[in-house]
Amino acid sequence: MAKVKGPLMSMEASGKLGDTIVFFPWKGRNVVRLWVKPTQKNSVLQGYVRASMSAVGRWMSKISCISKGSALDSALYTLIVAKTTEGLNWNAYAVQGFLKLVTSGGAISTDLFASKIANYSALVSTALTAFKTDATALGLVDVSFGYGYTDAIEAGCQLYFGALGCYNNSVGTASPYNTHPDSWVDTDVNSFKADMITA
Repeated sequence: MAKVKGPLMSMEASGKLGDTIVFFPWKGRNVVRLWVKPTQKNSVLQGYVRASMSAVGRWMSKISCISKGSALDSALYTLIVAKTTEGLNWNAYAVQGFLKLVTSGGAISTDLFASKIANYSALVSTALTAFKTDATALGLVDVSFGYGYTDAIEAGCQLYFGALGCYNNSVGTASPYNTHPDSWVDTDVNSFKADMITA
C-alpha cells in the first residue's frame, strides 16, 4: 500500500500502488518507477549475490566515521573518502572494490567468489589467526544463507574481503594497502583493523 502526502503530486510518497508503480526516496529525491515482479529470488546466483553483498557490507559497517572531515573519523574512512569517485557515496565505493573482484560479465561469478574464500583459507597461519581475532574484536560474526552459497562466511573472511576491496581500490600507498592481502602477516592485519576504528 502506498503512503502519500499531497496525493500523487510527488511531494512525498513511498510504497507500491497496486502492481503498477513504486514510490521511494533515492539520494534525497522522491522517485517513482514501474513495479517489476521479482523472479528467481532464491536462485543459486542470487544466493551468491546476497552472500557477497552481506559479507562485504558487514565489514564496511564496522568502519568508524562521525562525519566527513571530522577529526574523529577513522584513518580508513578518510582514505576511502579521498579516493571515492564523483557520483558515488563512500560506502558504495568501499563495497565496489571487492565486488569488482568477484564479478565477470556484469554478474557475480560463483567461481570467483569461491576462489576468494579458498584464498582466505590458504593464508599464512599468523595472518589467518589475526583476521579471525580482529574480526571478532570488531564485532563481526559468521553469516550464512539457506541457498546459493550455503557455507558460513567466517567473520575473519568478511574482514579479508574488506582488505581485498581496499587493495583493489588502491585506497592507500603505504603499508598495508600497497601489498596484496594474500601476502599480509599478522601486523598488516592488525594495522588494517586499527585503521578502521576511531582513535
